[in-house]
Parts: sequence; structure tokens; C-alpha cells
Amino acid sequence: MMTMIRSTILSLTLVAATLWAQPGRGPAPVRSPEVSAEGKVTFRLRAPNAKEAAVTGLGDRLAMIKDDQGVWSATTAPLQPDLYTYSFSVDGVTFNDSANPLSKTSYGSAGQSMVRVPGAAPWNPGAGPFGAVTHHTYHSALIGDDRDYYVYTPPNYDRQRKEAYPVLFLLHGLGDDASGWETVGAANVILDNLINQGKAKPMIMVNTLGYGTADGPRGAMGPDMIPTFAKALLEEVLPQVEKNYHAAKDREHRAIAGLSMGGAESLYIGLNNSDRFAYVGSFSGAFVMWPRANPAPPPPAGTATGRGRGPQTMEDADFAKAFPNLTAKANSQLRLVWIACGADDGLMGVNRQFRTWLKSKDIKFTELEIPGFAHVWPLWRRNLAELAPLLF
Repeated sequence: MMTMIRSTILSLTLVAATLWAQPGRGPAPVRSPEVSAEGKVTFRLRAPNAKEAAVTGLGDRLAMIKDDQGVWSATTAPLQPDLYTYSFSVDGVTFNDSANPLSKTSYGSAGQSMVRVPGAAPWNPGAGPFGAVTHHTYHSALIGDDRDYYVYTPPNYDRQRKEAYPVLFLLHGLGDDASGWETVGAANVILDNLINQGKAKPMIMVNTLGYGTADGPRGAMGPDMIPTFAKALLEEVLPQVEKNYHAAKDREHRAIAGLSMGGAESLYIGLNNSDRFAYVGSFSGAFVMWPRANPAPPPPAGTATGRGRGPQTMEDADFAKAFPNLTAKANSQLRLVWIACGADDGLMGVNRQFRTWLKSKDIKFTELEIPGFAHVWPLWRRNLAELAPLLF
């Protein structure tokens, strides 16, 4: 209760400061964030009565300094061209940068503010032309809630084109929502650039809410979550996309991939439905979320688990339960099975276990272990930029 009261008071204080900062009513609004030519980022916040302020989410906590006008500021060292997320922490309360319209939402929350450091990277906007992103909502009879998905159509999308467009289903991770790949993932920007450069084929991309339960992440570790989500994607989302878009309807022109939870879902759906998908990809797959042959024992007290942290192991019997009909015959249908994971990711162990199991089943796949990365968005953007040119 005290945290809620403090948060409300702080929010009212910030709103008041913003109102008084309008022309003719006090100090000018602060500019935040500000990116220099060298890639340094300066963050600013007007909070004259605050006792302590910092920028969080960029690695080490970045302390801010207050000037005589009550404006707190902090500047980073030069950052590589990329997308970065951050928040402000003021007197123990965390919130987004009200001066910055760019943000990454999470399921049921405001998420974090976002800043783009420009430069030569596939997730920074090019000269165009640009594709379009359309937001759809629908009621899921299978899951029992109202949910959403986003559809990207490529530059110069033509509904009358003789050849239907191939389709990539790209799935988000635990804690995120359907918009994750369109905000911090910059998937539409990545595809725009690759398509315009002739490195990837024009394609439709679908980003759908990835929970097979009506309570989002809360029920995500349940044994029926991924199977139910798979059913909803195949029986509800896929038919809607094929009805409303000039989308190819054959397996040779369908792909499914995702990160973390979405990586587990993409392999579960793709490998169990090779008659519908010829291309399957996983980025840092959280395979520990698959239904298990035996219930997983609870982790030791104090062990961090979930999004790539802590010890993560499974048994061959678990893989057999998740993929009961997978045999080497699938190789004739699967054009690409692409499994990538950061070398510093806590999920690397279970990724190696699963790859070993696939080899025992004589399933062909491409494996990547990327040094210097853990369970992070900078890796997943790179994964997409590498995978997309291999599709279709």
C-alpha cells in the first residue's frame, strides 16, 4: 500500500512539473533522451524535490545528478548502434521517461522506455519504401479471452499479385505481449531493410499473443499452455490471416520462429506440424516450458528460473512426450530447422540437450551458439536478421 501511495504522489508531482513547464508557465520541458553523434545518450528528468534518481535497465545503475533548476541528468558512455530499454528510479519508485514517446510494453504493464542509437544496423530504419503493420483483435473461443495479433505486410504489398506472399509467424517471449517484436524487436524495420536490399523475400509476418491461457504469464508454466496456444494459432489466427491477406496457404511458404517462450512454441508447433510449416526457428528457446513426462521438481530456494536464468534441464522422455511422432521422415518436409542460443544463456544447457536428442532421431538442423550474449533482445534482433534471408 505504501509503495502505491508513494508511486501516486510521485506521478502527481511529475504531472504538475510538466504542466508548469508549458510555455509561459515556467521552465521549458526537458529533452530526454538525447543521443550524441558519438552514441552517448543523455537522460533528463525534472524532479526538484527528489532526493535520489538513477537510470536503470542499461546494465549498471546509472546515477543522475541534479542541477540548480531541479533537473536530474546522466550521460552514458558511447553505445553501439542498437535499441536500448530503460526506466527512471526516483526515491525508490520506478517509472518510464514521460518526455520520451518510444516505449516497449509488457503484458499488463507499461514496460520500459526505449531509445535508438542510430548507425549501420538492420534494425535502424533505412530509406524506404516501408511496409505496414496492422493491429487485429479477436475473441478466442479456445482460450476464452479477447486477444490480439499484428500483421506486417512488406513494402509495395500487392493484394492482386499473382504469387501469394509467404508467411512468417514470429512469437514473443514470456512476460511480453503481441507488440514486442514490433517495438523493441524492430522486426518490421529489419524485414523492410532486408527486403529492400534484396536479401530476403517479401513476406507477411504475424506476431500474435503467445499465451495459451487467459491469464497471460501467470499460467504460462502449466502443462496445457503451449498445446492450447498451438491449437489457437492453427485454428484461429492462421485462418484469419489467410482470409484477410494475400497469404500463401502451402507449407513450403510458411515459417514459424520465436524467442524464449516463443522459441519453445515455434519448435513445438513446427516440428509437430511439418505438413503445415517447412521452416522452423528458435532463438534462446525456453524448452523447459514444454509438457513433461514427469512433473518438474521445484527449484531450490533462492534459485532464479524462467527467462534464461538458473539451472535448466530436461530428460529425453520429456522431449519424446513433446514430439511423439517426430522421426527422420520429417527431413523430407522440413526445409530448415534453425536453433540459436547465446553462449552465456542459462538455457544453453537445455538447448544442447534437445539438440543431442534431435541428433539421436536423425533430424537435420542448423545450430548456433553465439558467444558474448545471454538472454537479451540485442541477440534476438540479430537472430531474426540472420534467419529471414534463409526463408522461402
